[in-house]
Amino acid sequence: MSLSRLAMRIAAARALKGATLAEARVFDSAIDPIDQTIAETRAPILIVTTDDHEIETVGRDLMHGTTRCELVIEAAIASRVEVSGDVSLSIPHTDEGMEIVLDLIEHQVMAALTWERTDWSRVWMKLVPRIHKRSSRRGASVEHGVRFAARQIVLSCDLIEAPTDGTSIIPGSTWEDVLTVMTEDEALSPIADLLRATIEGQPLDGWRRAANALGMHLATADAIGLGPILDLAEDPEALEEIRITGGPADVFISNTGA
Repeated sequence: MSLSRLAMRIAAARALKGATLAEARVFDSAIDPIDQTIAETRAPILIVTTDDHEIETVGRDLMHGTTRCELVIEAAIASRVEVSGDVSLSIPHTDEGMEIVLDLIEHQVMAALTWERTDWSRVWMKLVPRIHKRSSRRGASVEHGVRFAARQIVLSCDLIEAPTDGTSIIPGSTWEDVLTVMTEDEALSPIADLLRATIEGQPLDGWRRAANALGMHLATADAIGLGPILDLAEDPEALEEIRITGGPADVFISNTGA
């Protein structure tokens, strides 16, 4: 499931680049605090992270089940914003102006993720079949001599499952689409190769994949009938005679043709 979370976060960050007033200033899992980042940048920024991640498990199956993950998108601004396009205007660096910019960015974020404008928005929607909750929290501060306003958007999302390790990516599947779009991005192409190698890895027999998916050791899988049926290298020797007992007299059937 962590592979689904990884792919979903990357898709969200790529879908947001160039789609809001933050333009290309979209950071995937930035480590520095937002107040430090905005102090250096001043212009609107977006930081995309994944927070709480839960999966309902059965037994030792840690790879499959209903999965929910929080996608967190933090927006911040610390300067005047120039808007150009069909409508051109300058939004001042005031309390009112910064709140207007954050409201506009939040709307643009939702549109970028759920309107299929790019390949990235398409794969993001495929990875996230349902959104349970959307919340938005306001923030503001003065740090390092810079006055800024911030907004934290949290989406509680269901995620699709990653393929079982040891199986091939199915052509036409969501994961094939995800890896294809990643491969077309020069910076992400090595990550796509790593993801494919992680999923497909060493090809496994069906019963081994089933045992791995269930978190079951191989002896148990064999005992309950998941194991392979033995194929003898040589045919057994033919019987020369069959003896049937239990009647008034034993009956002998010869296989010698006599």
